[in-house]
Amino acid sequence: MLKTTSVAFLSVLAPICAAAVYDANTDALPLSTLHDYVIVGGGVAGSVLANRLTEDANVSVLLLEAGPFHKGVIETEVPFYFWLGIPSTYQWNYTTVPQSSANNRIIDYPRGHILGGSSAINGLVYDRAASSDFDKLANMTGDSGWGWDSMLSYYEKLETFGPPADGHNITGQFDPAVHGFSGPLGVSLPGYSQTLDALVLESLNNSTYPYNEDSNNGDELGFAWQVSTIHNGTRTTAATAYLADNYLARPNLDVVVNAFVTRVLASNGSDIDTVEFHAVDNTTNVNAQASREVIMSAGSVNTPHILLNSGIGDNATLSAMNITPVHHLPSVGQNMSDTTVIYVSWEVSSNDTFDPILNNETARAEAFAQWNATRTGRMANGAINLQGLLRMNESDPSVQSIYQQYGESVAGSSDPDFEMLFIDGFTGTSNGTYMSMLFGVLSPMSRGSITLNASDPMGPPLIDPNYFASEYDVLVMRQALLTGFEFLSTGPWPSYLGQPVNGLAEVIDAVGTGDFTAMDELMRNGVQNGAHLVATSSMSPYGADWGVVDPDLRVKGLNGLRVVDASVYPFVPGGATQLPTYCLAERASDVIKASQ
Repeated sequence: MLKTTSVAFLSVLAPICAAAVYDANTDALPLSTLHDYVIVGGGVAGSVLANRLTEDANVSVLLLEAGPFHKGVIETEVPFYFWLGIPSTYQWNYTTVPQSSANNRIIDYPRGHILGGSSAINGLVYDRAASSDFDKLANMTGDSGWGWDSMLSYYEKLETFGPPADGHNITGQFDPAVHGFSGPLGVSLPGYSQTLDALVLESLNNSTYPYNEDSNNGDELGFAWQVSTIHNGTRTTAATAYLADNYLARPNLDVVVNAFVTRVLASNGSDIDTVEFHAVDNTTNVNAQASREVIMSAGSVNTPHILLNSGIGDNATLSAMNITPVHHLPSVGQNMSDTTVIYVSWEVSSNDTFDPILNNETARAEAFAQWNATRTGRMANGAINLQGLLRMNESDPSVQSIYQQYGESVAGSSDPDFEMLFIDGFTGTSNGTYMSMLFGVLSPMSRGSITLNASDPMGPPLIDPNYFASEYDVLVMRQALLTGFEFLSTGPWPSYLGQPVNGLAEVIDAVGTGDFTAMDELMRNGVQNGAHLVATSSMSPYGADWGVVDPDLRVKGLNGLRVVDASVYPFVPGGATQLPTYCLAERASDVIKASQ
C-alpha cells in the first residue's frame, strides 16, 4: 500500500513547455479544422499512437487527455515516489465495489490522471511477458502478427536500454541481444544496491530457484534482475518518451490536457467520427471530429466507461439506465481480469532499508538532495531490484489436484504461475526496519467488470475485479506463500529476518498442519489491486460473437472506431501490463497506417 507524505521540501521548478499543448480550462482549442485522428487518452497507448501516426507529416492528430500536463510534477519524476505516494491530483482516485470474496473490502484502485497516464504513477516495472502469452494471443485471434516473433521486434524498437544510475557493471544481469538501444523509452537495471540483493542471489540454485539472466527474452521462469522504466535516475513515462518537446513541436500534432471525454458519437450516419468532451473546470460539452478514425486509448477502466455512456454495450442494460443504445456489444466492460496480489512483511536485523526515508523527514530530505544533485541514491531506484517468477511444485499432490481440477491458466506449460517480489522496507506506515514481499497470481481465473453507476452513469464507474471469486486463485496464492516461506527458511534468511507482522506469524505457525484458515483470512484481508487490469474491451477473432474488437482493433460492427489500450488483451500478459501496452500500441500504429 502506498504512503502519502509531505512534499514541502521539494525545490525543483517546473519547466515551461513551448510546444503546442492546449489547456481545455483556459485556452482556445484547435477544433476549427478536422483532424485525421482523434485519440482519447494520453496514457501509454495514446502517447505512442500520437507519436507514431504523426511521423507522417500529412497526417494530423488531436490527442485528448483528462489529466493535467506532466512537466514539473516532481513526484512523477523521482522513482522512489512510488513508495512515498503520488498526490491524488494525478490519480483518478477510483475504488472498487465491495469485494464479496475479500471480506467485502473496498480497495483503492489507482489510475494515472496526467499526461502519460498510469506510466507516471505505477511501479515502473518493465516486463514483456512470456513468448507463449503472445503466441496464445495470436492463436486466439487468428492473427499471427500478435505472436512473439512479431512483437519482439516492437519491444526492441521502443526502448533505449541504458546504464543504471550507480553505473555498476551489468554484465550477466541482462542479455543485450534481445534489447534495443535507440528507442524513445529509456529503461535500466537497478541503480542502487540493496542488502536484499545478495541474500536473494545466495539462495538460488539451478533447479527449484533458478537464476534467469534476462526474463525479457521470452522465458520468464526464474529469478531475474528487474528492469525498470528509469533513465538517468529519473522515471520515464509515455509522455516524457513519446511526447517529448521535439515530438510536441510537430505542426500536425495537437494535444489538449484537462479535457474530460464523455462520449463518442456518429455525427452523420453510422460511422463514429466525433468525440464529445468538456474542460475539467467547465461542464459545457464541445465536439472534436475525425476525418479517418476515433481511437479509444483511455485505459481498461475509462475506455469501457466512455463506450457504455456512448450507447455501445448491452442494449437492455443501457436502456434500463435511460441511455439510448447505439450498438449492441454485450462484452463491453465484461471479463475484467487483474493480477491478484498481497503484501507480507517481517522485521529485519538490518538498518539498511528504505524505511527511514518513509518515516524520517531528515533522512527523506537528505535522500532527495542526493537525487536532486546527482540523480543517484535510493530515490533513483524503482520499486524492486529482484523478482522471482515461479511455477507451482508439480510433484506436490495438492498442486496436481489443482491442475486436474482447473487445468493450466497460464499460456504455456513452462510459464510461471505466480510472482515473488522482494521489497526493501515496509509498504505501510510503521517505525522500525522491515523486508516485505509481494506475492501475485499471474493468470487469475476470477473475472470482474466495469459497469456504469445507475444513479450517475457519467460519474465514476463501478469497478469490480472480483478478487478470489475463483477458488483457483486462492489455491495458487496458497502455493505462492508456501513457496515463499520455504525460500526464506534456509540460507541467509533466518539470521536476517525478525518477527513477521500483521498476522503473518499465525499463518507461518500453521504451515504443515493442513489448516489454511489463517492464511486464507490473511489473503482476503490483504489482497490489493494488481494494477494489471485487462480484457474489458477484449480482442477476439473476426466474426466472433464475443469480444469488443477484431484483431485489427476495430470495434466490432462499427466503422471509424478502434480501441488501442490494455483493455483489448483477453488475459493478463505475463507479470505486468505496462510494456505489453507500449508494444501493443507500437504494432497498432503500423496496423492503422497500413489500413489508410
